[in-house]
Amino acid sequence: MKKKVTKVFASTGLLAALLLISVATSTRAQSLEYRIRANIPFDFSVSDTKLTAGKYSFGRAIQTSDDTVLSVNDLSGSSRSLSTSMPVESWHTTAKARLVFHRYGDQYFLFQVWPASATTGRQFTKSRAERQLLGNVVMNRSKGHETSAQVVTIFAGVE
Repeated sequence: MKKKVTKVFASTGLLAALLLISVATSTRAQSLEYRIRANIPFDFSVSDTKLTAGKYSFGRAIQTSDDTVLSVNDLSGSSRSLSTSMPVESWHTTAKARLVFHRYGDQYFLFQVWPASATTGRQFTKSRAERQLLGNVVMNRSKGHETSAQVVTIFAGVE
């Protein structure tokens, strides 16, 4: 009887350890520990920093930290932005990482960064410039003009 109880505890302990490892690995894959790389075909803003079109990487500002402060780096090394972000949840995932932008006319603002297959992404607060453009859209809509903000999504790879 004692051997059966010991065997059950050992099996349960092994199962719990495997489950814990699986959850930890899944959480790492859904974070921005691994940088996202994308070619952005338009000029855009992150918070109050304007960046030109080109190849960028997106990820943690400090590798050993969490995803709160993100860095956006031009792969040529000429541009960089550091911005705080907040978590955002979604039931829908995509196999590839994605970047979500808000577009107002010809101006683009990075809004969200989503790792591949993640249910948690990171969202930036609207900058002063974006809030002003959004106010213009609302005012024009109230005057009967057909202007609106658009959502643009770019799918990206992982470094």
